[in-house]
Amino acid sequence: MSVLEAVEIRGDAPELRAALLEGELPVADLEDPGRLFFRIENEGQLLGYAGLEIFGADALLRSIVVPGRLRGQGHGRTLVDAAQREASRRGVTQLWLFTSSAVGFFSHLGYAVTPREAAPATILATRQATKICATAAMLARRIAPSA
Repeated sequence: MSVLEAVEIRGDAPELRAALLEGELPVADLEDPGRLFFRIENEGQLLGYAGLEIFGADALLRSIVVPGRLRGQGHGRTLVDAAQREASRRGVTQLWLFTSSAVGFFSHLGYAVTPREAAPATILATRQATKICATAAMLARRIAPSA
């Protein structure tokens, strides 16, 4: 049996920045307040990284990245699942995300392309929404709250 763990790390962690840059994902706002980042491990072995910005029952899912040498092994789904569990544990019931290149991946995981006007003001006010991913597709998914 595997032991999946989401270890909280700082936004300024060099390993996170390096993985995001390698994956061609934005790093401009990693150190802004209100971000949570996780190193996702299975039995102590790195699978990748995930991030959240939580606004009550809503959260922005971000910074999902599998390091290059580990890609193609199904770890992306594992990272999203781990981030969703962390979000649920923290009271989130609706996840939002922005992507230019992974709409198909996230759609396969139950996220639906959603018009920006459907998002709450807190999500639309993030740097991801206003600057970094201003032209990216927005997707959303409801998640069950943690018991």
